[in-house]
Amino acid sequence: MAEGLKMFYARYEHNINLRIPVEEIKESDRKGLICEFCPAKISWVTPHQQHGKNISAFLRLQKNEQHTSNCKNSVKSAITSLVAHSQNIEDGKLLLEAQDSAFIFRMNVLIEASAALRKATFTPEEEADPDKKTRKRIRYKKTEKRLADYFNTATGIAKIRAKIEESSDKKALSELVKIDYNGKEISWNNFFYDEDRYPILFKKAERIAHPVAILITVKQAQKHINTERSSFYSLKGELCTLEHEDKSKEFFAPGLTCNDTTFFENLEAKDEIIVVGKVRPTTNHWGEGKIFKNLNFNIFNKKQITRLKD
Repeated sequence: MAEGLKMFYARYEHNINLRIPVEEIKESDRKGLICEFCPAKISWVTPHQQHGKNISAFLRLQKNEQHTSNCKNSVKSAITSLVAHSQNIEDGKLLLEAQDSAFIFRMNVLIEASAALRKATFTPEEEADPDKKTRKRIRYKKTEKRLADYFNTATGIAKIRAKIEESSDKKALSELVKIDYNGKEISWNNFFYDEDRYPILFKKAERIAHPVAILITVKQAQKHINTERSSFYSLKGELCTLEHEDKSKEFFAPGLTCNDTTFFENLEAKDEIIVVGKVRPTTNHWGEGKIFKNLNFNIFNKKQITRLKD
């Protein structure tokens, strides 16, 4: 493992002005790579599978290398940049608030903004007065934009955690960003879940009252499900298979649903994505005694989702 964040863009030592995405780096060009923001030397990591789930190629620091102090691929600089961006939310409370030498991620701000959007929702046909209809539409759009900005910050902070490999960086993040829910600090382990921790999320899901962040690899492009009872869009995550010491296996299947065709339209198979939302666990029985443990998320704002490499 290496300190610093997983990276998805690089430069060549011999051509520092060319920024190249990891998927375009040819095998013959994998030596002489440096960070896109500083001179630190980096290595190409081969795509692989973990628990049956695809992990895309990425870049990491070479042994004994370090990013410069202000490099955006260091944990502290990434947090500082995200906080600066989050301060620009119009007419809203701060989701990330400075406190002493750290920042407080106020989960209740996100929850209250989600509730405000539900309250602002209206059907134009239900409002006859044109002026009232216009005011309600403007209020809804402003509330929706504010919530999108909050989710953009929440997925951004979760993306930083998802890019961390080294335990010392995980510790640094937990010291830099404290998560507050109803006036109490909750641990990062109760907010962020990668494939290794799907079983914990499934077990605890019904008792979790706040949004969580999950790392998912997309299985295939969205599908439109249209029945007599409902019409919605579905996006499946790759199945995660965990094998225990007694050779027994657990199968975890993350999935997203929404009512807007644009939310999933740019997501493709093998995309690694961060999702922030409320999780709902269910089970499906499938031949040979297999039980699929589903981790379901309903998406009502496009910014609940971000690609890891973006």
